[in-house]
Amino acid sequence: MRKIRLYVSILILPILGGTAARLLRVVIAFFLRDLGATVFEITILASVFMLARGLLSPVFGKLADKGVSRLLIILTGFAGLGIDATLYLHASYQLMLLLRALDGVFGAMVWPTMQAVVHFASPSKIKSRLMSSYYIMGGLGGSIGYLLYNTILGSIKYAVVTVALFYLLGMLFSLPFKNLEKGEKSIATSERGRRTSFYLYSLSFFYGMFFSLGSEVLLFYLAEIISLGRELTTIVLSAGSIVALGGTFLVGHISDRFGYREAIWTLAIASFFASLFLMISNSYLAILGTVLFFISGRGFLPISRSFAASTTQKVGTSIGFLNLTSNIGSVVSPLIGGALLDFFRGSRFLFFNLSAMLFMLLSLLILLNTFLLYKEG
Repeated sequence: MRKIRLYVSILILPILGGTAARLLRVVIAFFLRDLGATVFEITILASVFMLARGLLSPVFGKLADKGVSRLLIILTGFAGLGIDATLYLHASYQLMLLLRALDGVFGAMVWPTMQAVVHFASPSKIKSRLMSSYYIMGGLGGSIGYLLYNTILGSIKYAVVTVALFYLLGMLFSLPFKNLEKGEKSIATSERGRRTSFYLYSLSFFYGMFFSLGSEVLLFYLAEIISLGRELTTIVLSAGSIVALGGTFLVGHISDRFGYREAIWTLAIASFFASLFLMISNSYLAILGTVLFFISGRGFLPISRSFAASTTQKVGTSIGFLNLTSNIGSVVSPLIGGALLDFFRGSRFLFFNLSAMLFMLLSLLILLNTFLLYKEG
């Protein structure tokens, strides 16, 4: 019975968190856009969040490895996120910067710690699939967040109340994690594992840059450059996220069956075609590229976390550094992507949209880094 409650929490919590985070982010983005903010100014909020979360993730991971209760860390994080959400109601842009930084701190407490919890709860034969299922539920939550935006008609008041409620529910569903990590055996880290970790962390950085384009940058790119409009864009992003969930689980199956690196190669190839289709000035190809984008970007997260946790002595610290590298990438990329979107607007070279060139550049870097990781292994 305890294991059933544990698995239920692992699947429910990312839905709650994904819904809350996506709903708040979209509402704030369009709210500020209507007030005249540029895409660059809006993406600064995302970068502040990612920077704070990235810097603090290894800290809380190390605290958990040294014996601080993972449940306490998660509960504190959820409480902070819930309180923060209510403060957006009357926040200026400057205050929103501070709130996003605090959201990053509390997010660093919750989600990297949750990833360690999923690792400890996973039987060895299905570690990648259970971690993928955890991320799939987060993707489903993100899709629900897009749909909720249309349901509440962009009301920031209803959004923050909903977000706060979901985070409070997160505290309730975290309770089965008490003492989960007790009795777990550490895995010694080999020299080969340390060499491979370098390429894994650098690949995590590039994927952090790549996948972070899937929020405000992709949102405004599809809505304004591809001319899908706001409502259709949120529907496309929601549907694309849902369709991509099956692909994410398939990649987890490939990892468990054939190995981590084979799964990572699959994701790298998907990222290239995602970028190619997004750059082409065709709405149908852009939608297909969006699906591949979510598969590659979201699929890398569980595979890399499961790989790192299975080959390291300090699970929390290792996952924390993966979050650090990916989040640092997420700090830089939205700023560049937002600036390119503002600068190029609808400019084209042949039938390629120049404002989407960052997608292609990052996919090529991902392919190169994947080659190095595969060659090293």
